[in-house]
Amino acid sequence: MTTHRVVEADAEELKVHLQSSGLVMVDFWAAWCAPCRAMAPMLDRLAIEFPEVQVVKIDAEAHKEVLETYGVRSLPTLQLYRHQSKLEQLIGKVPYELMRRAVLDAA
Repeated sequence: MTTHRVVEADAEELKVHLQSSGLVMVDFWAAWCAPCRAMAPMLDRLAIEFPEVQVVKIDAEAHKEVLETYGVRSLPTLQLYRHQSKLEQLIGKVPYELMRRAVLDAA
């Protein structure tokens, strides 16, 4: 299930999202990455539980140039931002509770 709070973006769209004053969770993923696919329903759940959080998905294969810019070296990588400042980074397949805790700590 995809909500209006989960969007796919490219490099320019990501910059626009990161300029918002709210929390933005960026999901760097790839279609070939099984852990990335496994985390997709958890990100949908996060967007429902925390409607104030914008979840932005970046396809690492389609937008490779973004990986270096944001220091992504492994997939999946989740980064949490507010006002263009990175607050948290979660690498690998993480449990939902860890994602939830990152949002609650940043709130």
